[in-house]
Amino acid sequence: MENSSSCRRHTHDRHQTVALNASLEEWSRRYPGQVTAVHDFDADGLCAAALWKLRLGGSTQVVTGRQSLPNLQNPAQLVYLLDLSCPEKTFPWPSPTVVIDHHPLPQQPPPNTLLLHRHDRCTSWLTHELLWGEADSQHAWIAVLGILSDLGDSNPSQLLQSQLQRWGLNPLRQLTSLVNSAHRAAGDCDQALLALTLHDSPSQMLRSEHPSVVYLRDCQRKVRKRLGQAKQVPAVKRGQVALVQFSSDCPIQSVIAQIWKSRLADHVVVAANCRNDLAQVQVSARSRGSLDAIQILGQIGLTVRGHAQSAGAVLEPSEWEKFLEKFYAHSHKR
Repeated sequence: MENSSSCRRHTHDRHQTVALNASLEEWSRRYPGQVTAVHDFDADGLCAAALWKLRLGGSTQVVTGRQSLPNLQNPAQLVYLLDLSCPEKTFPWPSPTVVIDHHPLPQQPPPNTLLLHRHDRCTSWLTHELLWGEADSQHAWIAVLGILSDLGDSNPSQLLQSQLQRWGLNPLRQLTSLVNSAHRAAGDCDQALLALTLHDSPSQMLRSEHPSVVYLRDCQRKVRKRLGQAKQVPAVKRGQVALVQFSSDCPIQSVIAQIWKSRLADHVVVAANCRNDLAQVQVSARSRGSLDAIQILGQIGLTVRGHAQSAGAVLEPSEWEKFLEKFYAHSHKR
């Protein structure tokens, strides 16, 4: 039997979801016709886009980098922005825009923008609720891949727990890794989106020999090789910050940061991938407990964006060299 506090929380969640659904339905009536979705390239963004496409059937476009949004060649009647936060000033397209997201959003979004936001939901989870309601749908497993990628397997959501019971944790983890392998191998993320929309269940996708899934397996093998190499690099500690610097043609810095975070619980871990092929440094920062990665790194000259315990940045090599000078000179003791 649920206690009174959990019942109140569930009622509040349901009312909040109903209110967001009503707003989305009103906008859909106001702007009928062609729709397109611009979405992030990680598992949460891809799963949100797959759910969106399965429900609405519009066109999709994955971002190539989180630093800027694409200029849409043929702006739709209504654009959806999935898992990419929201700019403060304007979009690079004239169409009205629906933002579905869990990242911090600006207090004053661009005009003609509908913000559908919940900080306690990843984007694929929220997209599933908006398009299918709270009940488990036949596509609920896709939303759960986004939850596992962004929030982990201990989240108490009914959606996650029901799908874990139905399919098992290991198969769902395997698929989460498979979906993430496209962007981690610097590959074609549209292949991951295609695979998600073509298969009816986790077991079917894991057994599949469709070219999209074969492609993802190739990406996964490449990523595993690059991770094996990057794992050999030791961490350098200064104060509350631990730096792991390596060079790889695959954007695996978030995985390396996550690995070191579990080893260095009292440090903010900075994994820096010096991409010689792109002439840029891709940074991923992770922390645990009360450590605020954004605040602590900002004190020594590194600006990262995201959440307090999960953030990142893309820097020019000259910017990175300036940070390294400050980092190695940093001797502040807690």
